[in-house]
Amino acid sequence: MKNFLLNASRTKISGTLKGNFLLLTITLMMTFGIGATLISYVIFSDSLRTNSIHAAETNLQFMRNEINTNLDSVLDLALWSQTNTTVVNYISSSPEESSFNALTREAGERLSEEYLSTSAKPYISRIIITNSENTKYLQRFLQSYYSVDRSVIERLNGLPYFDELISASDYTFSVGVQDDPLTRTPEKMLPIIRPIESAYSSSKVGFLYIQIAFDMFTDPLVRFSEQENTPVYLTIFDESYCIDGKKISEISQAVDTRKLDYTDMGARDTIVQKISDPRLPGLYVSSPLEADGCWLTLPVIADGAENSAGGFLSILLIILLFVTVIGLVLMRLLTYNVTRPVALLKKQLSSIAMGDFSQNPDIEWNNELGEIGHDINLLATDINSLMQQRIADEKAKKDQEYQVLQSQINPHFLYNTLNSIKWMASAQHADGIAEMTTALAHLLKSISKGTSTIVTVEDEFRLLDDYFTIQKYRYGGAITMTYRIEDQVLLRNQILRFTLQPIVENAIFHGIEPKSSSGHIEIHLYRKTDHMICIDITDDGVGMDEETIKSVLSGSTSDRSSFFKQIGIASVNKRIQYTFGKEYGLSIASTPGVFTCMSILLPDRQSEMNDATIPDNQPKE
Repeated sequence: MKNFLLNASRTKISGTLKGNFLLLTITLMMTFGIGATLISYVIFSDSLRTNSIHAAETNLQFMRNEINTNLDSVLDLALWSQTNTTVVNYISSSPEESSFNALTREAGERLSEEYLSTSAKPYISRIIITNSENTKYLQRFLQSYYSVDRSVIERLNGLPYFDELISASDYTFSVGVQDDPLTRTPEKMLPIIRPIESAYSSSKVGFLYIQIAFDMFTDPLVRFSEQENTPVYLTIFDESYCIDGKKISEISQAVDTRKLDYTDMGARDTIVQKISDPRLPGLYVSSPLEADGCWLTLPVIADGAENSAGGFLSILLIILLFVTVIGLVLMRLLTYNVTRPVALLKKQLSSIAMGDFSQNPDIEWNNELGEIGHDINLLATDINSLMQQRIADEKAKKDQEYQVLQSQINPHFLYNTLNSIKWMASAQHADGIAEMTTALAHLLKSISKGTSTIVTVEDEFRLLDDYFTIQKYRYGGAITMTYRIEDQVLLRNQILRFTLQPIVENAIFHGIEPKSSSGHIEIHLYRKTDHMICIDITDDGVGMDEETIKSVLSGSTSDRSSFFKQIGIASVNKRIQYTFGKEYGLSIASTPGVFTCMSILLPDRQSEMNDATIPDNQPKE
């Protein structure tokens, strides 16, 4: 080892290929080793955190599903109570009627049957159905619950949240957790108060009161918290509760949170939050219940990341030691195996510089330098054949251009081919393929005629039908289009070809498609004034704000029609004004989230043609 170090010290390293190669190799190995260790640690930590987040989400889903199942059962009972004919008839009946006693008994039995068959019955403390006059009511409750001496209906009508719940548009827990108003020992519960309407009119004939035990929300959380020794958080509108084992305590929501981007969560509404508050630091996964304003939150526990840091540090030290040993060995090997090969390579390069392009097999060793020597020999051969190859390339280029000219397809041949495909599809009863092929052939024929030709509105509608035929198959019938024409004579009016298609395409791609649901487009043709006509294209898509409308009309947006690349909304507007005058053109009215209406104002100028035919007014599916 001592002799090795002495020999290495006598060898000049700085400024030589051997020294640079050695320095580069050691640097790269150390960089790679350290980088790989750090990246592995980051990936491991991130993977551990991600797995912990998904584990927390899975646990939330189990708890959420159990609560939602009971909640659905409660809401089913409420809906039954509001709509059951026997119950509604009982509430609407008068005690003076001869059938009142029988009706009372039947309504009570039906309510008992439905109450007892409800899966969430252990959590439904009480259900009360009463008429508007508060003169009679039906009541079912758990045996462990009993009413105070004061009138039940009087107590319900006097609740501070009665008016808020009965006038709400739907079931809501916005009043939060309340004390049971009908027992001497109040228990925590959530009330449901909904009106009951007459079966024959929308008039109110009574109301429904259902009392849900707070345990319906907390029991699954308590079981999970005890089993996993992890706190769970329940949020009901403005109230938040921490369930830690059997301990349930209300907590403040005033914490600093930041949502993180985790797009691969199982539930669409599930979010990951980072809380920087010193009282509750760390990551939390939140998932909503089916009831509005109700959320479950679970802390993300990622044990092991800190414990693995020591192991990664040990690996890093081993890598550094290994790189040091490798560096010393490389220094010894390079001392005896680099100088001569480099000299031979320099000699061969000098020969090439003097015009000698003959190959030298002595520089092709079985190592990396030998590969360089092999490449130098190839370089000599390549230089010699470069000029000849250049001439051959020029000739091949001209031959290729000639072949490209020969490969042009006559448009009429393309139309005939599409027509053949149409008949083949019809023969095989593939009507959709035949219809799309016909529409595409019509579109291609219209394109070949030019985009500045003036046509009739009827012809433009036919072109739009061909385009929409293709789109309706693309979207599986989720988009429909109808025409509303006030006067068929207006179909004779002049319009520029390809005026409507870019607008309808914009309505599909930028209006209806982003809302991820079905949509409808209406084409309305009518007379604006004695000398003007108007075509409104209205869609029920996501709409546009004023800034977007201005950018669309000015052409400053980068979006373009995907089918006819050169015809955008701004281009349509300019073409109309260039052809018919500045007083005509395109205007846009829109309400975000509701609709967009693009109106085309044209002169009342008719073309000479036969009687126009009103397009099919059926939706294009």
